[in-house]
Amino acid sequence: MESQLQGRRVLVTRAVHQSASMCARIRRFGGEPVVVPVISYRKAELTEEDRRVWLDSVRMADWIVLTSKNALDFFMDTLDDPGRLKGVRLAAVGKKTGRALETRGLKADFVPERFTVRGVADAFRNGRLKAARIAVPLGSMADTSWFAELRNSGIAVTGQVLYETVPDVSSGKRLADTVAAPGVDAVTFASPSAVRFFTELLDEPLWRKVLESCTVAAIGAATARALESLGYPPDVVPEKFTAPDMIDALADYYKKKEGMKR
Repeated sequence: MESQLQGRRVLVTRAVHQSASMCARIRRFGGEPVVVPVISYRKAELTEEDRRVWLDSVRMADWIVLTSKNALDFFMDTLDDPGRLKGVRLAAVGKKTGRALETRGLKADFVPERFTVRGVADAFRNGRLKAARIAVPLGSMADTSWFAELRNSGIAVTGQVLYETVPDVSSGKRLADTVAAPGVDAVTFASPSAVRFFTELLDEPLWRKVLESCTVAAIGAATARALESLGYPPDVVPEKFTAPDMIDALADYYKKKEGMKR
């Protein structure tokens, strides 16, 4: 059994239903996962007109881009008729989103090698994928800057916020108690919104103390930038932007750190 995280407590800030693979990975390396969600999700309220326009855009789309499992779940919850997907191709950002499609009897026609929306945007811009119309289900805090790049390439992009990403206020006290007590060695962030809500749920002196004293792991470049904007560049960013890869990179970080002491 690998033991790079032996004796270390790792804070997981993801929602409980999304953190199983991370926790299993932490335990595999001998560590103790401490799950305190800082994010929760709720269905966005759509007017009947918004819903009608969105479903029409889905029916007319050449491609639907699913940026996360959350986007897929809320998309399917909003979809009134699976028949609207007939002839529409599906792009999934990340293997996890692709696997979630399979559990619904669907298949990803494209998964970018680098698990980011930029990987999808690049595939359309360089001609690897072709489309006249694209539909994108979104969360309220999604990055939509890549839409402009596709529109400049002559592709009509329709995005619709289907769910709201909000701080999990029910976790506030537990989060404060957990990080204020000694024993947390590392903190993991799986999205820029996790960074934002972590700082919103804690008093500033406390979150600054945590980010200064703990090993900080970010799932990818966007999350790393969110930390850097606060003045705390992460110690760990995996080459592949997945939760298991983030834990692998964290374990490797400690392995190298221990090696330097010898």
